[in-house]
Amino acid sequence: MSVERSELSVERFAPRGAVFLSYAREDTDAARRIADALRAFGVEVWFDQNELRGGDTWDTKIRTQIKTCALFVPLISQRTEERTEGYFRREWKLAVDRTQDMAGRKAFIVPVVIDETPESGADVPEEFMRYQWTRLANGEPTPEFVMQVKRLLEGPKKAAGVGRVSDPPSELSSREKAGHRPALPQTSRLPVLVGVIAALAIGAAVYFALRPTAKETAAAKPAQSPSALTPPPAAAKPPPDFASAKSLAVLPFTNMSEEKDSGFFSDGVHEDILTNLALIRELRVVSRTSVMQYRATTKTVRQIAQELGVAYILEGSVRRAGNKVRVSSQLIRAATDEHVWAKSYDKDLTDVFSIQSALATEIAGALQAALSPQEKQLLDRRPTENLAAYDAYVKGRQLRQGGTAPMQVGAELQFRQAVQLDPRFASAWAELGALHAFAYFSEFDQSAERLANAKAAIDTAVRLAPDAPEVIEKLGDYHYYGFRDYARAVEQYRRLAVLRPNDGVVYGSLGLIHRRQGRWRESLEDLRRAVQLEPRSLRYVRSLFSTAQALCLYDEATAAQRRMVELTDNDLAEQALQWMIPFLARGSTKEGRDGMAQLTPERQREPLAVHLRKIWARVTGDFAGFVALDRQLRYTEVFGEARGVQDANAAFVFAALGHDAEARTRAAEAVTDLKTRLEKQPTNASFWASLGAAEVLLGNRAEALRCAQKAMELVPESKDALAGPAYSLNHASCLAWLGEKDRALAELARLLRTPFGENVHGAKFGTAWFPLRGDPRFEALVNDPKNNAPLF
Repeated sequence: MSVERSELSVERFAPRGAVFLSYAREDTDAARRIADALRAFGVEVWFDQNELRGGDTWDTKIRTQIKTCALFVPLISQRTEERTEGYFRREWKLAVDRTQDMAGRKAFIVPVVIDETPESGADVPEEFMRYQWTRLANGEPTPEFVMQVKRLLEGPKKAAGVGRVSDPPSELSSREKAGHRPALPQTSRLPVLVGVIAALAIGAAVYFALRPTAKETAAAKPAQSPSALTPPPAAAKPPPDFASAKSLAVLPFTNMSEEKDSGFFSDGVHEDILTNLALIRELRVVSRTSVMQYRATTKTVRQIAQELGVAYILEGSVRRAGNKVRVSSQLIRAATDEHVWAKSYDKDLTDVFSIQSALATEIAGALQAALSPQEKQLLDRRPTENLAAYDAYVKGRQLRQGGTAPMQVGAELQFRQAVQLDPRFASAWAELGALHAFAYFSEFDQSAERLANAKAAIDTAVRLAPDAPEVIEKLGDYHYYGFRDYARAVEQYRRLAVLRPNDGVVYGSLGLIHRRQGRWRESLEDLRRAVQLEPRSLRYVRSLFSTAQALCLYDEATAAQRRMVELTDNDLAEQALQWMIPFLARGSTKEGRDGMAQLTPERQREPLAVHLRKIWARVTGDFAGFVALDRQLRYTEVFGEARGVQDANAAFVFAALGHDAEARTRAAEAVTDLKTRLEKQPTNASFWASLGAAEVLLGNRAEALRCAQKAMELVPESKDALAGPAYSLNHASCLAWLGEKDRALAELARLLRTPFGENVHGAKFGTAWFPLRGDPRFEALVNDPKNNAPLF
C-alpha cells in the first residue's frame, strides 16, 4: 500500500457545514489563527478579512453566510467592548435573529472570549448568555476547541459543553450559597489514565503530570536553579566550570527577510544549526525546547546563560531574498559579554546546508572543540537538493512542535509534501513515520492503516539513510510509540547517545522508556540528567515529577512541581498538582481548599476550573460537591476525554451516594458511547476499561470482567509499567464492586506498592474501593504507613 494513497486525508474527516467567524477588525490576527487551526482539521471557515469593504454585494454575501452557516462563532474581547458600533454587531444581531427559528436544544452560537473580558456585564446580545462561553487565551486555538467544533458540526448527539445552553451565572451562585461546597481543581499527555474509572488519586496525579502540554510555554518565568531538584544535589547541578565544559545555547534566529511569513525558514535554519552543533561530542548544546522561550526576550545574555547553565550564547539572523540567503551569527562569552566570534555568510539559497555546516565547524574551532572525521562527515551532509521540499520539511517540524491536534495534521501534510517533492528525503520520511506512530500511541487514530503508514514511512527512511542521526532518533520513536517495543527503542536511543552524548533529549527519551520498562532507578537517574541538561524543559520536569510521585518520593516531587508552576506561569492545572501532592503524601485537602479559595468566582466557573474541581471532588471523596459541579457542567472537552469515560466516572459517584437510578442511567449512556467508539478503535484500552466499569453498575458481571480483562491484555504491566497498573487497578475495582472482596484486597495490597498503581489516600476516599470500606483488612491496608513509604 503506497503511503501517498493511504495516509490520512483531512478532507475525509471534514464535518458538514461551515463556521462563520465574527470579529472586530482589531482582532483579525486572533481570528486568522482560529480559522487556520479549524481549516487544518478540515473545517470550512467563513470570515472576511476586511471589515471596511462594505457595499451591497459584500453585505448580501455576509447575510447569506450567516443565514446558511452551521455554527456562528463571535469573538468577544476588550476591543469589541470598546466599540459601541461596528459591523460585527450587525452580524451578531443577524445570528440572534436566526435562532428565533431554531429549536432550543440546537447548538448554533459559540461565543469565544480571546482575552480576560468577563462574561458578567459584557456588551453582547442577551442571547449569547444562554450559551456556554469558551475562553482561548490570547486568541490561541486549542485542540479541545477544534475537536468540540467538529463535534458540534457532526451533530447534536456528539456535542457537549461548548455551544450548548448553560445555566446563567446567577444560578451557579445560588447553588454555591445553598451549600454545594465547591471542590477543587485538578488537569495529558496520558489520556489512557483519564479513561480508567478507578484510577483515582494516583491516576489523577499522573493525568495532570503527563497531560498534553500542547507546547512548552514561551512566556515562562525564570526557573529555580537545577539544584532545587532533589536528590541527589550533585546530579542536579550544572558543571562547575562552564567554560571548560564548552556549553552553549543557540537562541532563536531573527528573521530579517522582507517577507515576514518566511519566519519558518529562519526557524528551520536555527534548528539545523543547533542539531549540527549537538553532534560535536566536546560541546554541550541546550535543546531547541529550552531556548525557544527566549525569542524576542529582554533578558541579558548573562541572565539567559545563568538560567540555562551555559558558558556561551550564540545569536543570529537570517535574511532570505529571492534565491539568495544571508546568515549572520555571533558567539558571546556570557560571563564577560565578550564577542568571541562573529561572521556573516552570503550565498545562494541552494547553499544553505553548506552555510550550516561551515557555521558549526567554525563555532567548534572558536571553542577549541576537536572534530572527528565522522562528525565532519555528518556536518557536511545535504539532506535534500530540493529547496521546496526543504521548505515543506521545516514547516512540518514547526507545526509538529506546536503540539496541538490540528498542528499535527498540518505537520503530516507538510511532511507528505516534502517526500512527494523529493522521494529520497530521508529526514522527512523519518518525521512522517514517527508522526504516524505517535498518532496511534496517543489514541488519535488507532487504526491498522495508521500503523501501516508509519511502517512504510520509517522503512523508507532507514533504507535511504540508516545511519543519519535524525533517522535513528525517529526509528526509536517509531518502536516506542507504535508498538511499545522498548528494547528496540532503547537500542536506537543508545546509538543516538553515541553521536550526541551531551543531549538532554537522549537522556529524556531513555528516562521515559525506562519507566515503561519498570526500570525505576535508571529512569529516575536519566530524568534527573535530562533536567540538568535541559532545565527549562517542561516535559522533562513533568516526567521527573510524576516519576518521583509514583515512587512516593514526595519531597522531590514537590520540588519538581514548583518548577512546573514557574515554567507555566502559574497555570491552573499545574497549581492543582501542587495541591494534590499533600493529599497523596498526607491525605491533606487544606492546600486544595485554600488554593481554590484564592480563585475569583468568575475563574471558578470556567470549564477548566469546573472540570478540575470535579476531579478533585471525586478523588478526595467530596461526592456531593462532584454532583453539584456535574449539574453545572456535565461534559467538557478540555482534556479530550470521551463522553462515555466522563459518564462512567460520574456513574460511580452517584452509586457511592446511593443514587442508583441516576448511576444506572449514566452507566447506560457510557456503554452506548463507548461501544460506538470501540467499533472504530478496537484496541483503545481506556475505552475497554471504562466500558467494563460501566457494565458493573448495570449488573452485567460477565461482560464487565471481560471488558476489564481486555483492557489489561491490551496494555499489560509486563509491557507497560507506567500505564499498565491503572488497568489492573480498574479490573480490581470491578471485582470490589462485584463483591469479590478477597481478590480485590489481594490486588489492592500489591498495587499500593507498585509505581503508578494506587495511593493509600486515593484508595481511602475515592470511589474505586468504596464497597470495601469498613472491612478490617481494607482499613489496615490504607492506614499502614509502609504502604505510602518510598518504594526504594
